[in-house]
Amino acid sequence: MTPSEHISADRNQEGPSQPRASILMVDDHPSNLLALEAILEPLGQELVKATSGEEALKFLLQRDFAVILMDVQMPGLDGFQTATLIKQRERTRTIPIIFLTALSRDAAHVFKGYAHGAVDYLLKPFDPEILRSKVSVFVDLFLKEQQIQRQAALLREREREALERQSELRHLRLTESLPEVMWAARSDGSFTYANRAARDYTGIQAEQPLSLNTFLEFVHPSDREAMRAAWGQAIRLGQRVEREFRLRRFDGVYRWHLARAVPERDENGLLVGWIAVATDIDDKRRAEEAQGRFKATLDATLDCVLMFSPDSLTLTYANAGAAKQLAGSAEELVGLSVLEVEGAFDEAGFRKLLAPLVSGTLPSQTYSTSHRRRDGSEVPVEVVLQYVAADGGPGRFISVARDITERQRAETALRLASEAKDAFLAAASHELRTPLAAAKGHAHLALLKLGGETETGPGKSLKIINRQIDRMAKLVEDLLDISRLQAGRLSLELERFDLSHLVHETRDRMAVLSQGHEIHVEASEQLEGTWDRGRLDQVLTNLLSNALRYSPEGGPVWVRVQGERDEGVHLSVTDTGVGIPKEKQALIFERFGRAHGSKYGGLGLGLTISQGIVEQHGGRIWVESPGVAGEGSTFHVWLPRETEAPPGTVHPDADTRSTN
Repeated sequence: MTPSEHISADRNQEGPSQPRASILMVDDHPSNLLALEAILEPLGQELVKATSGEEALKFLLQRDFAVILMDVQMPGLDGFQTATLIKQRERTRTIPIIFLTALSRDAAHVFKGYAHGAVDYLLKPFDPEILRSKVSVFVDLFLKEQQIQRQAALLREREREALERQSELRHLRLTESLPEVMWAARSDGSFTYANRAARDYTGIQAEQPLSLNTFLEFVHPSDREAMRAAWGQAIRLGQRVEREFRLRRFDGVYRWHLARAVPERDENGLLVGWIAVATDIDDKRRAEEAQGRFKATLDATLDCVLMFSPDSLTLTYANAGAAKQLAGSAEELVGLSVLEVEGAFDEAGFRKLLAPLVSGTLPSQTYSTSHRRRDGSEVPVEVVLQYVAADGGPGRFISVARDITERQRAETALRLASEAKDAFLAAASHELRTPLAAAKGHAHLALLKLGGETETGPGKSLKIINRQIDRMAKLVEDLLDISRLQAGRLSLELERFDLSHLVHETRDRMAVLSQGHEIHVEASEQLEGTWDRGRLDQVLTNLLSNALRYSPEGGPVWVRVQGERDEGVHLSVTDTGVGIPKEKQALIFERFGRAHGSKYGGLGLGLTISQGIVEQHGGRIWVESPGVAGEGSTFHVWLPRETEAPPGTVHPDADTRSTN
């Protein structure tokens, strides 16, 4: 007989909403089981019959029972033994057991039954109503307990569902607030969700269906197939995938993103879905590319490029140029202190040099020094040092050092050549002054013998000779002044005088040579100061000579001089000549610098000498010109009222200066 044959119940009494309890009846006599079934059937519960203790234990492994009715005397396991085994199991120990027996009516036997866990001990024959009533009580208790358990389970389920809904809501809010593009997919890879950032970035509408193809439409064509393959491989293997790709923004611009797709698994480790996040790395990637190009550029340059930490002064980078200049590999240099290279500095002095760069007071430092090579020798260099700040992290110093060995040799050779040239000019000028003075003296004597007649015959020729001697003497004097300027020996003879008087005197002298030009003077009175009268006359003469030379025939010239609030005076000479192009306005103050070639004569030394004289007085000279013919030029001179006497103010040959 199978266990299922032992189960009986009135199936017609079952209702879909009426839970029923199971009652286990155990007796080795089928007739007794039938009698029990007849007594208990009116209760409408499920009646399970077992003919032995062993069979009863099998039923107890399969289901829960409200109560067990069990005979005491049975072959094999008797009722007491079976009850003992039932009480030993956690799942069945609380099931009520009612012993039924026709034997062993003595109190000791009854007590033994209770000792084995029975809730009641009934002697046969028993009253059916009493038995049914007792069983009914346990059935009601069981059903109520089951109802409480179902209600508790339902409550737990509802709480779990509420927690899940709250968790899903929090998760949704979190994903919607993320700035990164994010999407979710089922275990098969079909897309189910895209967050707000994804919709805003791509322009996908919330109601638009999502799919892999929809997503791939926004992937750069060059990256599309690689992304499809990577996603397919991740789905097949159920493994995390990470890939860089270009994603199209709503305005058509592609930006680099880093996509990470992570599998979601349940508590059993089964794949249930995918979460993918794409982070915008376009700026980072461009910065890395720029840094790579920058490093390649640094590696290609011949100059020594070093980078070092502002805290430890440890070298963090050295290019190939540094390795060559310092006679060591880049790997050997990295990790050294920069002070091992900058041999001319101690740490305190070097940090003092760095301080203005870190504070932002100076954008860079440029200085000449020597770098110590790995073999102990030194190389002269010119260093440009800059500090590069980093967002949210420590900055770094970048040092670019150029080997100036050849430049120093060239500068030395140039200096020696310039000194030799200046020495030659000085010597030649001195040698020329003696015969020129003698020639001028003899010409003057000859004119006296002719009675001063200079308009005809020999007198006219002597006048021309005298004028050319003066011109030659002026050129010689200019060469001497240039030599003095180069040697730093231009002397000043300071005295106190009225500058406006000097302007008028110079104007009157130059008017004789003006050849139809009108020289207008606008001068304030009482412009007294301490200057070198002869030297300022030389400056004014040079400026007026240039103004007359470059002005058209009959063109006016203005000389203006006035005092200023800053205890200085401002002098200007304005002409209506050819003007000076913008690109040549700095050139004209250089030695032999000319704006208009040799058309107008002169060596191009006058403005150089004038600038040296003005600067020797502590002043400055500059020019303003639109560079258009006919609009002329204005030369400005600013002088302090009081000139501090420079070294060598008195010069032995100061009285030989010419103002002509």
